Parts: sequence; C-alpha cells; structure tokens
Amino acid sequence: MKRTSNYKNLLKKMKGINQKQQSAENITSNLTEPSFSTVLTENERTIKSILGSGQDVMMSKFKIKIKNGDMIDVMLVAIDGIVDENAKRNNVIKPLISQIFEEKPNDKLEQLQMRLSTKKTIGVKNVIKAIDHVLKANVLLLVNGYKTGLLISIEGFERRAIEEPDTERVVRGAKEGFVESTGVNLSLLRRRISHPSLRFETIEVGEYSKTGVTVCYIKDIAKDELIERIKTRLNQIKIDDIHGSGDIEQLIEDHPYTIFPTVGYTERPDKAAALMMEGRIVILVDGNPISLFAPFFFAENFKSTEDYGARPYYSSFIRFIRFFSFIVTITLPSLYISALNFNKALIPSDMIVPIIQARETVPFPLAMEVILMILMFEIVREAGVRLPQQFGTAISIVGPLILGDVSVSAGLVGAPTVVIVSLSFIAAFVITPIAETAALLRIGLFIASSLFGTYGLFVSLLGLIIHMVSLTSLGIPYMSPFAPFYFRDWKDSIVRFPTRLLKYRPKSVPHKRSRRIMSLPKTGDEQ
Repeated sequence: MKRTSNYKNLLKKMKGINQKQQSAENITSNLTEPSFSTVLTENERTIKSILGSGQDVMMSKFKIKIKNGDMIDVMLVAIDGIVDENAKRNNVIKPLISQIFEEKPNDKLEQLQMRLSTKKTIGVKNVIKAIDHVLKANVLLLVNGYKTGLLISIEGFERRAIEEPDTERVVRGAKEGFVESTGVNLSLLRRRISHPSLRFETIEVGEYSKTGVTVCYIKDIAKDELIERIKTRLNQIKIDDIHGSGDIEQLIEDHPYTIFPTVGYTERPDKAAALMMEGRIVILVDGNPISLFAPFFFAENFKSTEDYGARPYYSSFIRFIRFFSFIVTITLPSLYISALNFNKALIPSDMIVPIIQARETVPFPLAMEVILMILMFEIVREAGVRLPQQFGTAISIVGPLILGDVSVSAGLVGAPTVVIVSLSFIAAFVITPIAETAALLRIGLFIASSLFGTYGLFVSLLGLIIHMVSLTSLGIPYMSPFAPFYFRDWKDSIVRFPTRLLKYRPKSVPHKRSRRIMSLPKTGDEQ
C-alpha cells in the first residue's frame, strides 16, 4: 500500500512539473509572439519599439468613412525606398478614403480588401510576422478596433536591368541573365518551363538577414530524395546572416574541405532551366544573381551553353581542347622541372643547348625561378580582376608582356621558363569555371615535382584521382559518368553527339522520367 501511495505521489509531482513547464512555455510563446491590440495607438508604440524611430520607417495615418457617419482611424506602416509610393497612394490610400463604406468592416477586414487594387493581400494577427513582411517590401494596414492587420504587396525598389552575364556570354543563344530580384528570376524560369510541375519553395535562412532561398525543381522529373536532402540541409542552417550564394554553397555541399567545387553555379536562366529538365535542383538566393545547382559533376567544368547552339562536331573538338588545357595548366611547370632536374633524357637533344644557355645567367635555382614566375603571374591576374575594367584589361595584357621581357633581359629568369609558365596560365583561361582550382593544383604538383621529380608528380596525380573519385555531390558520385561508368552519358561528356541521339536523360543524375525525346521527324536517308 505504501509503495502504491508513493507511486501516486510521484505521478502527481510529475504531472505538476509538466503543467508548470507547459504554462511556462505558453507564457514564453505569448511573449515572443505578441498579437496586435485593438487600440491603434498601442500598435503604433509596439511597432516603434521593434523598428525604432528611423527616418525610413513611415507611418501614414488617415480615416475611412462609414455611411452612418462614423470615422475609423487607419494607419499604414512601410519602409521607405522598398515600396512603390505611387501604388501605395493610388492603389491603397485613395480607394479607402475616396468612397464611403456601407457598414463597418468585419473581423477579417474583407470590405477593405475588396477596395484595394493590389496583386496580393493577406490577413495577419502576429506582430513579429507582420514586421518581417514589412521589412520585405510589404505594407501593413492597421485599423483601430481590430486585431487583424492586412499585409499588402507593393514592392518598388530599384532593380538592375536584365542583361547577358559577362562570364557566360554566347554567340548563339539567349542574352538574358539572372538579376538580384528573386521574383524576376522566377519569372525568367517560368517563361522557359511553362508546366504546372515546375515548383518553387522558399526557405528563410539567417536570423537577422532573413534571406529568402528558393529551391526550384520539376516535380515530375526530379527525385524526391534529392529535393528532401536539399531542403533538410537548408533548414538545418542556423546562422546570423547570409551574404550570398557562396555561403549557401559552402554550407550545403557534401565535402566542405575539398578544393573542388561540388555545387555548380550559373547566371543564365536558359542553362538553369535545361539543368532542371535533367532532374537537377536549382537554388536561387535573394539579392544575388548567381544561382546554384546540384548534383554537379567534374566533367561539367568543360561544358558550355555555347556547345548546344553550335554543330556537335566543333563542340566535341572544343571539349577536347578544354580537357587538354586542364592537363596542360596543372602539369606543364611540373613536367618542365622534372625533365630538367631529374630526367634530362626526356628533353630532345636539339633543345638541351638552348635551355642551358638561357639558364647560364640566371642567379636562382630552377625551382625558385619557376615558382617566382608563377606567383608574379598570379599577382598580375589578380590585379587585373580587382582594378576597374578599363585599367584591369590593360594590366592583364601589358603587365605579363613587360614583366616577362624585362625579367629575361635582366637575366633574372630564363626565356624557356617564361614560355612554360605563360602557356600554363593561358591554358587556364580556357577553363574559367575551374581556373581557381587549377591554380592550386599547379602549385601543389610543382612542389611535389621539385622535391621528388617525375615519381612525385605521378604519385600526386594518383592521389588526386583517388580523392576526386571519393567525392560526391548531393550524394551522387562527383566523377560520373566515368566513375561509376555510365557509357550512355558519354554522348554528352567528353564529346557531344547530335541532339537526335540524346534521347534519354543522363543516367548519372537521378530522375523519374528517363526518356526526353518521344519522336522526331524523318529526314535525309530515313525518308
């Protein structure tokens, strides 16, 4: 009996503790999520306590007339500079004060909503939620005597004109690029994929910045597992603010410490739409014209939107050039120092004497000579990027010419070294999406070759390949379609087959709909 009574007392205490915890949670939630008051002046004080009294916080007050002679006080809350003042005056204030209402509005303020000429109006009772929307180019309408406010969408901040991205220009193709407004970017995608399966889901990231991150995909094509993986990772980000798409890229990628990018990016809406048609997920970050996409593979660094507008034979040839340029840019300095310092038999006999003569006046060891030239070229390239465009272009062209010519004339470096390093840098310009990674690989392989010769170079390349094969992008192997081996996808990897032969979506990318070409007209010999 005593044990039973003890158990009952223990259960009562536990219930009391749970009730206290629940009441405390309710009090906390009420404090953190206050509702509007029926008194307009109290709502005004609450909003001022949250937003402060800055000059950009506008509170416009006016009255609306009721047929029985009553006057109701109304207040509009907006942030100056991000709302359309003409729409605010002509589509919100003027319709409310110009006519007399037959009766007082109901609790949902439906009579007021019917008078407004705006694209979107929703009711809100929570103060914090309303303030968040006001800070995102909405206007808040509060009426004395009502706990419900109206959020009115009349954004009107300045936008950059739609123009072709500087880094992804094409001769034959669309001349449009993403801008900083997510709404405009979504419309660009909707114009290219006019199908109800196109989905946009926005997630807020950043406690202070409240940055809108929009996940774009095609429901009938993209795999549900990939969509959920992206959304889960975005929801797990707890951070004060997001500066741009680069932050999102580094926070959601599978391998944040590798030098290889495993999340792709583009500024072109036509490319983003084509990627979604393959089953990929595109991510748009509000305030940034760079869109992200995943999964992303290594072979895509050598593809261009221009490839699909040109004839497949020339596009295939250019892709071979890009692959070759990548190998040249990362290995040429390493092969040069390996041949001169460790394996002189690799040098043709006719070239030995000119190389030795060129190095006779150089006061530095070969390794120091090459690494100094690599660093000098990197400095010149960085200066050309950071300077204003009219000066940067001149520095990028004239700087290396003067630097190389004067260095050879002064006997600080040999002419063969200038040629080798210059070729390595020129080759990197062909593969701009991966040029930064190529610069780090060039230096890393050069150090290994300087210490261990050809043996160090090939061991480093083997380790590099093993590392690349181990990478994944959103859980999908980074080296697809080479590892794992998907021979069908080779039609659009190293080479590009004619569009007629690309009947199926890439097997490397998980998708729900395999076939993308159902039928084609008969032409040529088929007729």
